[in-house]
Amino acid sequence: MAEAELKVELREKQRKSGLKQLRREGKMPGVYYSDGEAAVLITLDLKAFQGLISRRVNIFDLDFGKGKKKPSIIREMQLDPVSDDILHVDLYGIKTSEKIAIKVPINLVGTARGAKEMGGVLEHPMREIEIECLPKDVPDGVDLDVSELGINERLRVEDIHLENIEILSDPNSLVAQVVPPKVEVIEEEEVVAEDEELEEPEVITAKEGEAEEE
Repeated sequence: MAEAELKVELREKQRKSGLKQLRREGKMPGVYYSDGEAAVLITLDLKAFQGLISRRVNIFDLDFGKGKKKPSIIREMQLDPVSDDILHVDLYGIKTSEKIAIKVPINLVGTARGAKEMGGVLEHPMREIEIECLPKDVPDGVDLDVSELGINERLRVEDIHLENIEILSDPNSLVAQVVPPKVEVIEEEEVVAEDEELEEPEVITAKEGEAEEE
């Protein structure tokens, strides 16, 4: 059950210069493969692909033209290490009757009590969770309510329960927690009490010095 459609074109293997030219034209290289089929080199429209990602579409039909469409998922993306631009994508063909393993985003819902009432800081170290299910059961994301989390309280993968879905991620992985607020220690300068008498050096005048010499 595809959620959207993405047109692709077949391409020949290219050198780096050819791939750069594709990107200048607003296109992106990719590979399509599935079990029992040889990998196929493809080209797709970059903006159309970015639109799928922004809408969090998990399953889509690849349109190869001439009525040939194949339900697929994103298996892997190659990003530029500096700009985070998408350079290449691997797309995997699926069967609607077979379970698939896929990663979906974790969305934190609500305001943690420990952050709202106690000044704590909500941390969200795990942003995605890997699941396995039929394509029709793949969610856009997993919503996790954190409103009851107090200071030093946490949620792990084992606390997530999904219907008709098997969770593949490590059950002990930390998803969210509230940590105590950071306290800055300010060193106080030594202050001399107002009533404390300071001993001043003895001052000898010129006349007193002459008298002692006589």
